[in-house]
Amino acid sequence: MNRKGFSLIELLIVVVIIGIIVIIAVPSLLESKKVSEEKAAQATLRNIASAEMAYIAKSINTAYGTLANMYTQGNLDDRFSTGTATFDGYTFSGTGSSGGFSFTATPDDGDNTNRRFYIMTDGAIRNNAGNAVQ
Repeated sequence: MNRKGFSLIELLIVVVIIGIIVIIAVPSLLESKKVSEEKAAQATLRNIASAEMAYIAKSINTAYGTLANMYTQGNLDDRFSTGTATFDGYTFSGTGSSGGFSFTATPDDGDNTNRRFYIMTDGAIRNNAGNAVQ
């Protein structure tokens, strides 16, 4: 008897091994996605702070601007034209006044406890607990 192919048991073993690999890999991939979104949000907040400094330097008034103000002056791209922006898993919002500015990055997944960031006039990015992040 000349048998070619795989037995059912061999195929089931392969499926189980692939399932174990998926169970191990998926949580790690999801966590790395969250970390990359956090880093992108922090970088965007730094860019917003830089745009704010350029806005106040070029502006004839003495107040810091909103996201829409900075877009109008050409310091931010089209994503910020409405005053809020949503991309890279975060929504960016905030405002400026004569006393300073404050901008927030809120995660779209609703995890505001650990993953919400903000930047103020001092230029330090902080998390919800008020701790500076690197």
